[in-house]
Amino acid sequence: MGTLRNLLRAARGPTIPIATTATMKPAVQRTRLLRIALAVLLVALVVAAVETGKSKAAADRGLVPGGVGGMLVLDVSRSIKPDANHTITDVLRQLIAAHTRIGLVAFSDIAYELLPPGSPAAELQPLIRYFATTSAKPGPDPYPANPWSTNFSGGTQISSGLAVAHESLLRAGQPRGPILLVSDLDTAPDDVPRVALAFNQFRAQGVPFRIVGVSPRADNLSLFKNLAGPGAFTHPVQRASGGLGQTAGAEGGHTPWALIALAVCVLAALAANEYWNGRLPVPRVAA
Repeated sequence: MGTLRNLLRAARGPTIPIATTATMKPAVQRTRLLRIALAVLLVALVVAAVETGKSKAAADRGLVPGGVGGMLVLDVSRSIKPDANHTITDVLRQLIAAHTRIGLVAFSDIAYELLPPGSPAAELQPLIRYFATTSAKPGPDPYPANPWSTNFSGGTQISSGLAVAHESLLRAGQPRGPILLVSDLDTAPDDVPRVALAFNQFRAQGVPFRIVGVSPRADNLSLFKNLAGPGAFTHPVQRASGGLGQTAGAEGGHTPWALIALAVCVLAALAANEYWNGRLPVPRVAA
């Protein structure tokens, strides 16, 4: 009989000593707190992942890459036609409505820094009167004379505007400050290699840049898509909505994979805690 009892005891496995409720109370509390902490952390990670995705998508939808300040590089050459002025006006108004800080370089055959990096976007307001049709005057030339119409528009050298903008950012301690080029893309033939070199340098140095084409010819648009890549092009909208405004063609969000991976790890830890620290099964005893 004793041998049979010993065999049955060995088949059941190790026994757990009976404990009173008071003795088990600290362990129960620890388990409960651990469950709550892991659950709260998991919810926080999910919320953070969603908000991070939204924020990054909103930033990337802005006119200026990354949703931060930088330099606006504005083409004021004579090749800019009056029908393109509404696009320039939309860009200016969108940046102003976003209350960002941004510098300004105007260029034609030469480039000139009109506003240093970090200037309030409200400083762009005086330029609108030169492009907005609402302030146009009647006659063959409906737009008021602007400061660069006579001696600042002899040709187009887009590379000069890009170079001055990047140099301004370097002086301001922003070597990777974003650049927004607003142009009809009608640059001089001998300037094309310099533009290509500038874009290549930006990519190599991690300088984000975007382009708003203002009524460009098909051949110029095709050329710059080859030089800068089609993903560099964006379009302003007339109604800004946070950051630096939304852009057509940038509807997708971004997936914060790092936060998602961390959330999965927390979920795995929660599952492991439930598995190893769950309630012990109590075998039924036949009456």
